[in-house]
Amino acid sequence: MVMRDLIFPVHHDGDVGLQAQLRQHLVDAILDGRLAADSPLPSSRRLAQALGVSRNTVVLAYQALADEGYLIPRERVGYFVNPEMLDGATAAGAPSTATAPPRRDSARAQKRDFSHRLQLRPSRQRHLVKPHNWSQYPYPFIYGQADPSLFPIAAWRQCSRQALSVRAIERWSEDSYDEDDPLLVEEVRTRVLPRRGIRARRDEILITMGAQNALYLVARLLIGGRTTVGIEDPGYVDARNIFAMAGARIRPLPVDEGGLVIGRGLRRCDLVYVTPSHQSPTTVTMPMDRRVGLLDAAGRYGFTIIEDDY
Repeated sequence: MVMRDLIFPVHHDGDVGLQAQLRQHLVDAILDGRLAADSPLPSSRRLAQALGVSRNTVVLAYQALADEGYLIPRERVGYFVNPEMLDGATAAGAPSTATAPPRRDSARAQKRDFSHRLQLRPSRQRHLVKPHNWSQYPYPFIYGQADPSLFPIAAWRQCSRQALSVRAIERWSEDSYDEDDPLLVEEVRTRVLPRRGIRARRDEILITMGAQNALYLVARLLIGGRTTVGIEDPGYVDARNIFAMAGARIRPLPVDEGGLVIGRGLRRCDLVYVTPSHQSPTTVTMPMDRRVGLLDAAGRYGFTIIEDDY
């Protein structure tokens, strides 16, 4: 019974390793109730033969799941499903969850509705959607993805080896609290920002985890319940979602062949989010005269510009 539930098609040439495939299948079988609480698992040799994988693959998968609490190892006996991982599941030998009558406390749990506590419903926001096999398209118009044929893989691997070397362990393993990497800050200050015409001190530079992390911090600092944020339309969807989650009132602003249109809609904005270098998603570049016009409008109407150098 247990062996039948553990047989699944193993993909030897897939992106996911054999051990990871086995671990995921075992976890699914436990959480779905196909493996009853405290039930024994097949020996590593037997399961390896059934799946056509090495015994070491099964042993490592069992050990990993034991470390994570899904399995309980018993010396000279084998591995057993941890009953604590099956919250509300039936005990070994009892009817499966598919046929057992619902318990009274389970029925009450199913009736609980926490939707009234939600302040925002992210599922109702606009999100980027792309097919899983986009890389196989002849012309995949997907932004933010690196082309392996153009990416300097050899140089990147060399830098990674240096950064993760034994000599550098003390630097990257310590908790520097509120200090960014001084070498990275210096590279940004002396090599990146001057190309954008920006002069900055070290204490004026903040390293974030990425653009969305930076926008989240900006939103927390500048946006309240009555803040109106002007967003390019069409524009960066994730920026719109981040500002909306912070409580901002979103004001769509038109875009043409020169990027953001400098018009009357700017007057009612407290903040204006703009991508002048490569407008998202059209990639057009805002001409210099329009940039000057945007700065003039900011001074005239009193709004703050959030420039995303996309």
